[in-house]
Amino acid sequence: MFKLVNLFFFSSIFCFCLSSCVSQKEIHGNLPEAQLVSLLQIGKDSKQSVSKILGEPTFRGTLGDNSFYYVGTVNSKIAFLDPSIDEQFVLELNFDKGNKLKNIFIYDENQSMDVAMSDLKTKSSGQKETFFQSLIRNFGVPVGGGRGVIIGSGKAED
Repeated sequence: MFKLVNLFFFSSIFCFCLSSCVSQKEIHGNLPEAQLVSLLQIGKDSKQSVSKILGEPTFRGTLGDNSFYYVGTVNSKIAFLDPSIDEQFVLELNFDKGNKLKNIFIYDENQSMDVAMSDLKTKSSGQKETFFQSLIRNFGVPVGGGRGVIIGSGKAED
């Protein structure tokens, strides 16, 4: 009986550990569906109508670039390893000086380039909180802050 319990216990732990090594797909960004992009009309749609159809862009062009950019990536991740990019798409919508849609471009990961990120850190004022201070500060706070279910980066009310 004791051997059977041990076998069950260790096989359960083994299966749990093995399942954590399964590749996971992570989808990031807000790349609109092709059906919605096909609704856009060059020369007719404005920035406002594009935002109503596709939603707000991931970022807007700066320094005289009158464009909207929608970015979406699909990453795969195995256990604790760094994720790798499987697919990446960028939808670029160019507007003329009157803010009417001028051009639509789509780029994939083959048309992108790596950008070196700075390893400098921004210093902030205040004290660094210890583990015990964080633990005490959160004591008695309901999970989710009591404001409803947390979905993605926003919160939804019950």
